[in-house]
Amino acid sequence: MEELLNIVVKFREAIDRAMNEGEFARDFSFNNFPRGCCGDASDILGHYLLTQGIRTKYVCGNYYGEDEGYGQSHAWLLLGDEIIIDITGDQFKFNPIFLKYSIPVYIGSCDAFHALFEVEPRRDVRDITYINELGPFCAPRLSKLYAKIIQYM
Repeated sequence: MEELLNIVVKFREAIDRAMNEGEFARDFSFNNFPRGCCGDASDILGHYLLTQGIRTKYVCGNYYGEDEGYGQSHAWLLLGDEIIIDITGDQFKFNPIFLKYSIPVYIGSCDAFHALFEVEPRRDVRDITYINELGPFCAPRLSKLYAKIIQYM
């Protein structure tokens, strides 16, 4: 588990360094990292972990607030059936609805924050694949982001 934590922390640090150097300025999602790019970040991290021999699943949960029409999604990776790997939870650090969650790299079992999001296993969980298998819209963009991140590893 410690080795996994080291790998994931180094990957998040590389994203932060690339962000600080302006590498994502022209990307519609990553220009606000970690806000609003949890899905892309999970796919990119999942690809990196796959290259390291670590198979994960992509999870996208949904939060449905008490106010009709309010909703929020959040994505992370799942190792096995219980270990969450999340590198964008800190995007919620100012939001009391989401417990002002401020952990930039979380690896562990389901905590109170992740439990806020409903996950339908057949619909919201899929095996992580290599980036080039994500299709013609996602693959080129995520490949470019991945290449920028890897430069900072």
